[in-house]
Amino acid sequence: MGVGVGTFTVTRRMRELVNEVLDTGRISYGPMSREFEYQFARIHQSPFAVLSNSGTSSLHVAIQALKELNGWQDGDEVIVPSVTFVATINVILHNRLTPVLVDIDPLYYEIDAALIERAITPRTRAIVPVHLFGQPCDMTAVMDIARRHVLKVVEDSCECMFVRHAGRMVGSFGNVGCFSTYVAHLLTTGVGGIGVTADPDLAAIMRSLVNHGRDGIYISIDDDDRARGDELREIISRRFNFERIGHSFRITELEAALGLAQLEDWRSMIAQRQRNAARLTALLSDLSPRLQLPAVRPATEHAWMMYPIALRYENKTRLTAHLESAGIETREMLPLTNQPAYAGMFRESDYPVAEWINRCGFYVGCHQGLTDADLQFISDAIHGRLDSESIAHAEAEYAIHRA
Repeated sequence: MGVGVGTFTVTRRMRELVNEVLDTGRISYGPMSREFEYQFARIHQSPFAVLSNSGTSSLHVAIQALKELNGWQDGDEVIVPSVTFVATINVILHNRLTPVLVDIDPLYYEIDAALIERAITPRTRAIVPVHLFGQPCDMTAVMDIARRHVLKVVEDSCECMFVRHAGRMVGSFGNVGCFSTYVAHLLTTGVGGIGVTADPDLAAIMRSLVNHGRDGIYISIDDDDRARGDELREIISRRFNFERIGHSFRITELEAALGLAQLEDWRSMIAQRQRNAARLTALLSDLSPRLQLPAVRPATEHAWMMYPIALRYENKTRLTAHLESAGIETREMLPLTNQPAYAGMFRESDYPVAEWINRCGFYVGCHQGLTDADLQFISDAIHGRLDSESIAHAEAEYAIHRA
């Protein structure tokens, strides 16, 4: 097996909690899920959390709940960055809203706050900053803009958790923060998502939407356990009331058990990723004339879900093909503006930084499962390819492309 971008290792604690679920015979939403929600929300400085089956589902119900609560109309606009996973755009479209793209910062690869205000129109309702690759956006600037223009903020934190910007935990700045626990993410449960918020009304609607739009009086089979008399009769009469058009976005106790076990070790996991990223940067620093290595924003922590690299001049294709042939997994840095699904919606040339990243950017792994030998192997493979090509050749290729 080669050097992958993600990792998953079964621990004794995971087995204990999964077996505890299996011993109870209860796999639908229950005590393990509630504890996972409580602990995750507490870590991320939020009073409420809502589990779902993916980060995409969490984003979808967050946007849908905000649309319901605030009376947004079909076609209203939501600002998103020009580089992000397609799910960020898709949930806006599925909610019959209009995504408006803003180009990204060329150093940190996240929404360029200096460009946001020129994208705001009378129909703008929200901003969705995306915390890419494990680093929080400049939420200080984003929240200032949102307050001045009375806009909602949904933090797409599917690639980032457990870290702070300006002293506050990612996900705790906006109206809601949405996280993913999918394969190869920071905390991995196979499938899963979780939204955190300080707004009880928003949390209640999101929980309803995850559960087919069910009446909040009866979301879990435990909700009538202690009810008696008139209260029980009221719950029974409303158990199959559906107040809104929702979804089957539920998760099981098994995924929650895996997540809860990993919450016990998140500090060591993040620390190891930070060490690995620092080691990669040291190993590759001599290639800085050819490569833009990742930077850490001031007053910001980095979770390092992955290690993004951008070639300054040339197309990434030859380098990524070389790495893949050596057994080192690479991934695109989330191209959006050139996707066939959005043909006619966006013009790539309108977003020059995104265009550069689409052509020149990729990432490799720096997760806690990698050894020093793995990191040296990545560095040797990159050097092996780039050392065989002169920088003059790279600059000539860049000039041809720009022409």
